[in-house]
Amino acid sequence: MTRLLPRWFVEHIDPVPDQDELPVSTLELFFDLIFVFTVAQFTAIIAHDPLTGLLQTVLMFGFLWWMYAGYSWLTNVIPPVRPARRVLLLCAMAGWLVVALTIPAAFEGGSVWIAVGMLVVVVVHGLMYLQAARAFGPVFLANLVAVAAVFAAELGPEGAWRYSFWALAAVIVWSVPVWHGQRGLKLHPAHITERHGLVVLVALGESVVAIGIGARGLPVDADLLVAAVLGLAIGACMWWSLFVRDLPATEHALKATKDQVKRVRKVLAGLSYSFVPVLVGILVFAAGLKHSVGHALSPLDLESTLLLSGGVAAFLLGTAGLRWSMRLPRPWERVALAAAVLAVAPVGLANTALQLAAVVAVLVGALALEGRSSAAPRPAPAG
Repeated sequence: MTRLLPRWFVEHIDPVPDQDELPVSTLELFFDLIFVFTVAQFTAIIAHDPLTGLLQTVLMFGFLWWMYAGYSWLTNVIPPVRPARRVLLLCAMAGWLVVALTIPAAFEGGSVWIAVGMLVVVVVHGLMYLQAARAFGPVFLANLVAVAAVFAAELGPEGAWRYSFWALAAVIVWSVPVWHGQRGLKLHPAHITERHGLVVLVALGESVVAIGIGARGLPVDADLLVAAVLGLAIGACMWWSLFVRDLPATEHALKATKDQVKRVRKVLAGLSYSFVPVLVGILVFAAGLKHSVGHALSPLDLESTLLLSGGVAAFLLGTAGLRWSMRLPRPWERVALAAAVLAVAPVGLANTALQLAAVVAVLVGALALEGRSSAAPRPAPAG
């Protein structure tokens, strides 16, 4: 594959050793903000029609998250320190912006521009990655086939056709690790952990944005303030559950895994696959919170109660997957905590504030017990 590229474009790039720092650049942070705007569009879709919106979100997010994770891998291997690389990343950001603006129309009438945006994202990513990793060639081809599926979805009729081809695009990319041996791919532990953590952090800010959107035009009273403060408290607990212990332990677990193939597979399982429920959970919770703001002293409808508790539960299940993938202690505690959060959902049918307070109480109690039982999870020795 690299033989097809001009010599001036292909370059030899040695991976940064584990003991050396590979800081996340400001351009990467800028890139993350554009991607989170893309993701934020899904919150409005879910809030508008929870069942259909969630289905559409999962189908589109499957491909979109794969490509975002691919860019975090790309800058891990090829840091954007040269002007040409920076310009290419900016071109990719333009593609992401086109995707973000056209997400609401993807299933409502269709928009071929979302496919065009994804084509730009995939082509820039593939060409840049091939500069340093010849083993990426088959993955690049798979990504292009997935883009073709998106074109077929948007150019075809509405309904089952569109849903089927978006599902096909997601299946194509997420099946890549099954047939690709991951040999020839190398990752710096600290950088890859930080990049995934940052996108979650910015996405958590989406829950705060949901408060602002829900509060627009409402009087500043108990209905508004109680829901806003309790919603922020839940977001803070979600942050605590991931960033205080699990992500630092993840970085240590990856550093302890010296075999590059095993390290890549851990990143795939723990930071790529497991972060799907983490991020979708944030979006679902934000959609439920949007319905709650301004109605704290009133009952919620069934869909909104499930969005609130279900989003937090999905997030927790994702952290359980992270712990299991990295061989961190007590992943099943997070499964039990997710079940407890779901169990308090019916409280919202009586009063919104009671459900929000119950979720806060469950999370705070569980996190306090985690803090007492262990100062910090210690990863098992790498196999």
